[in-house]
Parts: sequence; C-alpha cells; structure tokens
Amino acid sequence: MPKRRPHISEEKIIGASWKLLADQGIENFTMRNLSKELNVQAPTIYWYFESKQVLYQTLANLVSREIINDLPKQGNWRERLLLSATVIRSKLQQFPCSGQLLMKSRPEADFMEMFELLLQMTEPTSLTDRQKFSYTTHVLNYVINFVVEEYEQRKLQIPLEENSNESTHVDLSPFKLLQRMHGEGIFKLIGSDELFNSGISLLLDGIEKRVNNA
Repeated sequence: MPKRRPHISEEKIIGASWKLLADQGIENFTMRNLSKELNVQAPTIYWYFESKQVLYQTLANLVSREIINDLPKQGNWRERLLLSATVIRSKLQQFPCSGQLLMKSRPEADFMEMFELLLQMTEPTSLTDRQKFSYTTHVLNYVINFVVEEYEQRKLQIPLEENSNESTHVDLSPFKLLQRMHGEGIFKLIGSDELFNSGISLLLDGIEKRVNNA
C-alpha cells in the first residue's frame, strides 16, 4: 500500500464506482476494474477502502441517505408509504445496482434511519409493533426486489437483442393461459410502472384491512 496519501479523492472513487456499475454491472465489478477506470494502481483505492465490501457498504449508505432526504413528511400513513415506495424505487434506479448493494450490505445508521422513518409512518395506526415491523419490511423488500428484477430483465434483453437473428421465442402452445395473455400483450407489464403500482396497492390494501380490523 502507498505510504503517502494518493493523489485521488474518495469522491472520485465513488463516482467511478457508480460509472463502472452502470457500464459493467455488479457481477463484473472488481477493485481491479475500478483501478483501471480510475487509471490508478489498485493499492491506491485500498488507501480509502480496505475491501470491496467496505466500498459496497459506503455506496449503500449513500443511497440510504439519498432516500431519507426525499421521504414524504405529510399525509396519512397510506399516502406516505405509497409515495415512499415510489421515492425508493426512483433512487434505486438512479444509482446503478443499488438494490443489490443494499442486499449485500449490513444495515448501518443510514439504513436504520430510513427504516425508522418508514416505521414512523405507521405509528399513528392501531397496528401492533410486530405488525408495523412486519408490514414495513414487506413494503421495503418488495420495492428493492422489484428494482433488482428490473435490472435482471434489462440484462437479459441485451443478449436477446444481440442475437436477434436467432430464434429466441418460447413455444407457449402447451400453456393456454400464458399463450392467451401473451397474445393480449400482457407480458409487457413486466418491469412496468403499472405492475409496480399494482403490487404496492395490493400490499397497502392488505395493511389497511388489518388497520381497520385492529
């Protein structure tokens, strides 16, 4: 490792990390590739981040902080959770592979503050603490996993487009319902705002039913 502080900043490393994640995806992210992106030796990066996991943790914390800054402060519990889901999805889409980063990192102060703020939205309800924790976790996990699935779908489309001359069509004739829905164009819902919103609405409807019955 260098004995003197290298001529590069933590901010540059973080910026290059986001660019590398956007260009190559998290599955190809290595400290070696990051050093090439920055045109420095790998030990230079380790001056600031002792491992890739530490760097992932830093990026995950930054995303959590970005989400916190935009979470709604007004409205009833349902309105705030609905808007929060949209905010979280938007932020995760803005920062490449950030859904995966949150999954790969342990919860630290920024993430815990974000979760605390989400919990506070259900605090005025008559739900038990166990219900508040459980339902808020379901909402957050739904959003994160939806964004990760969006990423996987986009990644899948790249080789399909590159091999557009090859037959990539799946024979749906044995699957009558799927065949009918494919013919109706319903498959286009995958990764769409409509599908995301319907999932959130389903979760919130279930929570609201329990609030009303409490």
